[in-house]
Amino acid sequence: MSALDVIDSVLGIGPGDPLDGLRRGREEARLRAQTSYDALFDPDVFTPLSAQERFAAAARVAEVSGSTALTRHYGERRDAQGPANGERLAAVLSHVETVARAPSEASRDDLARLAQAGLTPAAIVTLSQIVGFVAYQVRIEAALTLLGDRA
Repeated sequence: MSALDVIDSVLGIGPGDPLDGLRRGREEARLRAQTSYDALFDPDVFTPLSAQERFAAAARVAEVSGSTALTRHYGERRDAQGPANGERLAAVLSHVETVARAPSEASRDDLARLAQAGLTPAAIVTLSQIVGFVAYQVRIEAALTLLGDRA
């Protein structure tokens, strides 16, 4: 697990911050969220999606969800992977945008397009995990921002 908690980093939460105290009260949830982040986004961890695809998907989910801070976080990591394009990335981004904007509109045809673009079932599962995880991060960010405004 990385030494840095990504939510704290993205939101600028440091030691002594009232939100740090709040988050320390839920240390196991904090640890599990960071462990999930590391498993999905550590560029040295093998997944069926490239680091570029993982960060690009996460940035798109964050953007569609209205999180400037998470969009910046994932966008910087995407950009650090170098330029990428192609049918596979386009299919990934189209799918995550559909699922993030209107999940009820996602269909078997969307999954078939991912497979046609070269994603294996394992890659599609990983992509789904990224969409769900970033949506979770957006909710945590929104809650902590609201609580921080009240502190």
